[in-house]
Amino acid sequence: MPTGSDSEAEYFLHQGLQLNQAGAYDDAISCFDRCLQHHPDWHQAWYGRGMALYDLSRYDEAVEDFNRTLDLQPNFPEALNSHGMALFKLGSYDAAIASFDRALALRQDYHQAWYNRGNALDKSGCYEAALESYDRVLELEPEYAKCWYNRGILLNKLGRYEDAIASYDQAIQFRPHFSNAWYNRANILHQLDRYLEALSSYDRVLTIKPDWYGAWYNRGNVLHKLGRHEEATSSYDEAILLNPNCYEAWYNRGNALDALGRYDLAIQSYCKALDFKSDLREAWYNWGSALHKSGQYEEAIDKYDRALHLDPTFARAWFSRATTLRKLGRYAEAITSYDKAVLHQPNFCDAWYGRGIALGHLGKNLEAIDSYDKALAIDPSCYAAWYSRGAAYSHLGDYHAAVSSYDCALRIKPNFPDAISRRSLALQNLVADVIGDRETKD
Repeated sequence: MPTGSDSEAEYFLHQGLQLNQAGAYDDAISCFDRCLQHHPDWHQAWYGRGMALYDLSRYDEAVEDFNRTLDLQPNFPEALNSHGMALFKLGSYDAAIASFDRALALRQDYHQAWYNRGNALDKSGCYEAALESYDRVLELEPEYAKCWYNRGILLNKLGRYEDAIASYDQAIQFRPHFSNAWYNRANILHQLDRYLEALSSYDRVLTIKPDWYGAWYNRGNVLHKLGRHEEATSSYDEAILLNPNCYEAWYNRGNALDALGRYDLAIQSYCKALDFKSDLREAWYNWGSALHKSGQYEEAIDKYDRALHLDPTFARAWFSRATTLRKLGRYAEAITSYDKAVLHQPNFCDAWYGRGIALGHLGKNLEAIDSYDKALAIDPSCYAAWYSRGAAYSHLGDYHAAVSSYDCALRIKPNFPDAISRRSLALQNLVADVIGDRETKD
């Protein structure tokens, strides 16, 4: 026969359960405590108290209460699952998996335990085993959108990109406004260079969550790669409105404006990026490049120097610095910079070619030919190097070698007026030399 204390304990147990459902977790814990004063052996009260502590993110205490529950009722699948979830939150993934396994031994069709087990295996780096758990969930609950979503993340980690997209598609089928699934889908399509499909997915994200900075930013990146630089700039503007301190958006906005030939505005964007990340070598470099394109050569060299101060092995910056010095007629300094470029990137065809041009301006034609040969060993289709090699041989009076080089240039680029006229001149000189040799012998 129930006693008064039993009735009171039952009252507090039911009150605690109702308060848990209402989200009043602190009050629920007080009720469970009152219940347990009367009946410390009631596993339902320990379990309810553990759930309240879990929802309050007090995971250590929740684990203790779930342990109490399981001491009293070892064959309690829900408690084993909740115990595993609390351990998961504490980063104890192996222990969490053991709890989920115990729950599943009691109830094989417990899809939530399979799902949580998959999450813990994923965190442990056991991706194939995690995938098997997610697949088991989906056999039991085919419309479980969150599981399809997590499965997509896992497949992406495994490099199975098409399968990941298909998983996100399933998640979206069952939850059409699942913005995270649309976003991750877009990112994989972007990674696969399927830019138009990626753009469509980013657009879908933004119809659901128009204030998602990352979607605006990545949308801008895709539009930039598609050559739609005006739209890219607008996307970066939206990203910056949402996150004004993000240097990546300012930097990429600068690149889009540079592609549009709006060099002053591009420079302003690079400056903003550098306000937030002063050691961003690419921003210094691109600032220099924009100045170069604007004809501000001395200022461009200063910016290249800033990039090189941050990374002395930055071959592209040495190359651009050298090219700018060449524009200024400072050929010896240009050659020094070209030397640095090929030191750090020996297969830098353009740098070997530019070095040859600078040497040619100094009248060092044999050294120039050696540089052109280095460029052509890397890229035999570089018609400009063949042409300049022909010019160097012409300056040396070796018209036979000059004609041969011009021929190589014209095989690659038949419609090359300068090569045609220079070849004709070299051929005339070659014929004149042959005639002169004959007259001398006669």
